[in-house]
Amino acid sequence: ILKAYKLGIVNGTSATTFSPNAEVTREQISAMLLRTLQAAMPNLQPTGEFKANFLDANRIAPWALSAVKFMNANDIIKGSTTSDGSAYFLPQGNTTREMAIMLVLRAFNQFSKF
Repeated sequence: ILKAYKLGIVNGTSATTFSPNAEVTREQISAMLLRTLQAAMPNLQPTGEFKANFLDANRIAPWALSAVKFMNANDIIKGSTTSDGSAYFLPQGNTTREMAIMLVLRAFNQFSKF
């Protein structure tokens, strides 16, 4: 945690608190994964646009929006589609351990060729 903090990958939940037992949201993990990629590849251009028209895009926190767009544009994190075809990102949805593993694997597969 301290190394990730020093690299700028993780932040605390306040100036003096880390909250290691708190659940991680989809927007938070998007930001952490982007910062991890940027730490490993300083020349990475973190740009991208959504591949889907997420009906809840306005619920993504401003500090996470560019990271979420980048992760979605690069097929690392996807949304959820309902039976009627509506797409949602679910930014405050919790990230399970299994989801986190898949996201890290997708990021590795997408960017290990660079």
